Amino acid sequence: MTEQIAGRERSTGSAITVREALALGCMEGATLLAGARGAERRIRGVNVMEDADIVRWMRGGELLLTTGYTIRDDRSALARLVPALAERDLAGLVIKVGLYVDSVPPDVVAVADELAFPVIGLPPRTMFDDILSEVLGTILNRQAVELERSNAIHARLTQVAVDGGSFSELAEAVCELVGRPVAIRDVQGTVLAATDGVPEDDDAPHVVRPIRVGDTAHGEVVIWTGGDELLALELTTMEHAATVAAMAIAQERSVLLSEQRHRTLLLMQLVSRQPVDRAEVARWATAMGWDMDRARAVVLVELADADGQRLRVAGQAIEDRLVRAAQDAVDSQPIVWALRSGLALLVEPHPSLGRVARDLHGALRRTGAAEGVMVAAGGVAAGLDDLGRSYEEAGSTLALGRELSGPDFVLEHEELGVYRLLSRLPLEELRRHRAEAIGPLLEYDRDHNGALVRTLEVFLRCESNRVKAADELFIHYNTLRYRLGQIDRLTGGLSGDSTARLNLELALCAHRLVLGREGA
Repeated sequence: MTEQIAGRERSTGSAITVREALALGCMEGATLLAGARGAERRIRGVNVMEDADIVRWMRGGELLLTTGYTIRDDRSALARLVPALAERDLAGLVIKVGLYVDSVPPDVVAVADELAFPVIGLPPRTMFDDILSEVLGTILNRQAVELERSNAIHARLTQVAVDGGSFSELAEAVCELVGRPVAIRDVQGTVLAATDGVPEDDDAPHVVRPIRVGDTAHGEVVIWTGGDELLALELTTMEHAATVAAMAIAQERSVLLSEQRHRTLLLMQLVSRQPVDRAEVARWATAMGWDMDRARAVVLVELADADGQRLRVAGQAIEDRLVRAAQDAVDSQPIVWALRSGLALLVEPHPSLGRVARDLHGALRRTGAAEGVMVAAGGVAAGLDDLGRSYEEAGSTLALGRELSGPDFVLEHEELGVYRLLSRLPLEELRRHRAEAIGPLLEYDRDHNGALVRTLEVFLRCESNRVKAADELFIHYNTLRYRLGQIDRLTGGLSGDSTARLNLELALCAHRLVLGREGA
């Protein structure tokens, strides 16, 4: 049985009970006339009623004092007042008996007993000032003691964090303070630390306090109660423990993020084709536990939502989940780091680079983090000096894959065929060839909202089969004939020799590469 922090508790801190108030010197001669079952109600303040309308301003927990003057002429007023005070969750009503109200009527006693709402009769000679002073003074003294205890608990637990203590040391400190079994669990319920005596049965009575960093839950502090109700001091200890645990988690995350940023910068430098100091690389690779002498390929991953828009990864909540999924998907201990819109990996091509890429794609799909997963692999680099080339190949493959296959694919650079050759050309050279061969088609489509480029692509892919091309384009055969006539008139490529047609095909490939690079 699990109770949240606001569940049952034996004490509410500095408040005193009605029974305790009756034992104070200021209440000498007072009598509990009705509602004895409510004697454990908590008093958190004291107020004096001069007008029955004051009830609407009560917030709960007050002990209300009255002479009865305002209700002296209305015999039913007290019967109405008691239920209203109980509904407002007041601690009780103290009324001077024998001054303006001779006695509490039996019907009021019956209602107060039924509601367990204390009604206390006070001798006329008792001064309200004495009650206000002593009851509030008792509450304030308790508040001071509770504050001192709370500060001591906070200092004790904070010292654990300052000394670099583990979750186990924090749990032991909490256990020492509350004298009960304690555990600290992560957000998945995995036990991070536990003291002796933690029951194996998770249904055993326990109280849970969430550990939060900002708005994000990172785990919980758990105390097993044995069926008892926790004291306020024990609840306070849980609160402080959760705060200290949150501080430790926030500090760990800050260190981790700093390490990740440093790691990412080093890796990006490694794949950027900049000159590399091999001795320096060897030092930090050894520190990271990486063997940089193995042949590896760069694999780039991007993720897309249901609308095809790329998702942000680095610094987002999904980063850790995706990095773990990528690491688990590849057997040969890949080096993984997050990018703004995806992941980058250095992987060994075992059993094959294609198999690694497909396994990675499947694992990231299973996370449910994205609707589309785009995986692109560069060629295998034999050593450090070749990683920059593999990274560039993976980037151009990713850009081309988006253009050819949409937001979900697995593609290797070695599979690109003619695209692999064209991708080695500068972007300006690709644009120049595109403009020379199919520039008029692009201009026509732009000016007339046409589809000549799309028509040419489908026609060539269907190996010049007009019936098949018309079906794929969902247009009439005569419409296709008309468009092909326009294409030939504007380019001369369809009626020319084989070289002219090859020129068109290469220009279409260049067009896809340009679109891919410009949209990267």
